[in-house]
Amino acid sequence: MTPKPAKRFRPIDERIEALTEPLPDSERKLAELLAAQPALLATHSATELAQIAASSKAAVTRFIQRLGYESFAAARREAREAQRWGAPAFQAAPDLPAATEEAFGEHLRRDLQNLALTFERLAAGVVEPAVATLARARRIGVVGYRNSHALAQYFARQLVLLKDQVVLLPQPGQTVGEDLAGFGPDDMLVILAFRRRVPIVAEIARHARKAGIPVLVLNDAATPPKEVDATWRIACETRGSAQFDSYAAAMSVLNLLVSALARLPEIQAGNRLREAERLHEVFEEL
Repeated sequence: MTPKPAKRFRPIDERIEALTEPLPDSERKLAELLAAQPALLATHSATELAQIAASSKAAVTRFIQRLGYESFAAARREAREAQRWGAPAFQAAPDLPAATEEAFGEHLRRDLQNLALTFERLAAGVVEPAVATLARARRIGVVGYRNSHALAQYFARQLVLLKDQVVLLPQPGQTVGEDLAGFGPDDMLVILAFRRRVPIVAEIARHARKAGIPVLVLNDAATPPKEVDATWRIACETRGSAQFDSYAAAMSVLNLLVSALARLPEIQAGNRLREAERLHEVFEEL
C-alpha cells in the first residue's frame, strides 16, 4: 500500500475539539493558535509557538501531552508527515490578503518556481523512451484518482487526438480490475499519482510492472520514488502558494509529452488529428 500518515493519525484540531476539561489561560492561547493554524506545529519550534501565543515553552509541553502526544517532537513529526502527504490544513500559507497584487505576485512566483524546478530535473532519457512507447503502444490506459483525475482526463483527451486506443481508467461504473484485464506488454499505462493518493494507485502500478506493462508515472516531488513502481518517473513540483497544491508544472509536462508525441513521423502518418478536424466540420461541432 502507498505509505501515508500512520493509521492513528488524528488531526490536532480534532484533538483540541475533543478536550473536555477547562484549560489554563497559557494553554488556551495555544489551543486557539493551533486550531486556527495547525501548520505551525510542523514549521515552528516549541519556543516559537510559545512566543506567538504569548505563552511559555513549559505550557507548550503540557498542552501537547494533554492532547495525547508523547512529546512535542512526536507531534511535530506527525504534523510534518501530514504536510508531506499533502493535507491542506498543514500547508504553510503566507500571511497575505487573498486578493492583492502582492498575493498575486506570490502565487505567480511559486508557479514559476515549480515550473523551473520540474523542468530542470526533466531528462531526455526519460521523456524520449516514454514518448516512443506511447507511439507504438497498442492501447494506452491513463489512470488518475482524486485531484489526479482531472489531469488524467486532460491527458487522455489529448492522446485521443493522436492514438486510436486510449482509455481513461477506471471507466464509470467499472472496477479497475475489469478494465486492466486485457492489458499486456504491448500496451502502456500512464499513472497520475499526485498526493494524496488512494492506496489502489500503488497496487495498479505494481500489477502492471509484474505483467510487463510499461508504466509512466507522474507524481509530486515530495513522494519518495519507491512509493509507486514505474518504468519511467517524472516528478513535478506541486507546492502551492497557500494551502492547496498547484498543478501548473504537471499540466505543462503533460502538454510537453503529447506535443512530442504529435511530432513523431508514425503519429503524423496516422492522420488521426486531421481526420478529427475534418469530422468537426462535417458535424458542425465547433
